[in-house]
Amino acid sequence: MESDETRALMERYYAALTTADRDTMLECLDPEVTWVLPETAAQGNAVDTMTGANEVVEALGGRVVRQTFDIRQPISLEVRRMIVDGGTAVVQQRLTATAKATGREYDNQYCWVYDCRDGLIAHMEEYTDTLYAAQRMSWDIDG
Repeated sequence: MESDETRALMERYYAALTTADRDTMLECLDPEVTWVLPETAAQGNAVDTMTGANEVVEALGGRVVRQTFDIRQPISLEVRRMIVDGGTAVVQQRLTATAKATGREYDNQYCWVYDCRDGLIAHMEEYTDTLYAAQRMSWDIDG
């Protein structure tokens, strides 16, 4: 893919993600998309990779948010920077919310690396401070 096509796809995907527009999210994802979670986050969730657009949209489009954050409180996803080169996009973002399990403020930085092919997101890899997340959420990350 050309860089401008990838950027337009990512902008469309993030607009859908921030509004929980599941239909548009599905349209942006390859049916066989893979999402690789940070290793220590995967230990706490017993899954290291999600496969398939429906599974990813179900998780990111609501389930993870409802399980992790107090949805009665404001939740904000801010794209801080997007770097695109051909079919690869790197997105630095900030997520602020209230942790559901503890009621504590959550303010974490994320970096996502996306591989896009044929106009769709084919692979997603997430990087974040999982120790901070675990402390805010009271997760056991010792395995």
